[in-house]
Amino acid sequence: LQKLLHLLQSTDDPLIQEQALITLSNRAAFSVNHDIIRNLDGISVIGRMLSDCIPRVKEKALNALNNLSMNIKNQKEIQVYIVQVCKDIESASLNSDLQLAGLRLLTNMSVTSDYHSMMINSIPCFLHLLSEGNERTQIQALKVLVNLSANPAVTRHILQAQV
Repeated sequence: LQKLLHLLQSTDDPLIQEQALITLSNRAAFSVNHDIIRNLDGISVIGRMLSDCIPRVKEKALNALNNLSMNIKNQKEIQVYIVQVCKDIESASLNSDLQLAGLRLLTNMSVTSDYHSMMINSIPCFLHLLSEGNERTQIQALKVLVNLSANPAVTRHILQAQV
């Protein structure tokens, strides 16, 4: 894991970055690796890949963060990327893999109300995706909206949103 993270930091080659992120994502699917990756500063290394302009690299980084987000301690570190993820979802092509990866991460991050306030400004986008997206996009947007609607403080924002 340490060598993969070092490789990810030391290369600008998008193909190598993508493969390293896929491998990290696969490793992050196992809870035994969550603490290890976090303790190796892996969340910030992976999170830096979100500023990459290449959608496939961003998508793979989002998938890795999504797998890591199943851990409360990891969520505390991942939360710093929520606003950026919301912006990426809004600017991504409709129904793209990048958009779906971002929505999946937000679904996990919105299970508790801890980070709902960071997603409020994107509620009109989520409603738009629910209306205009394909079935996969609609399901993911709906999951985020259902999680947000469980918070009475957010319900008002959902009901007042302009789509």
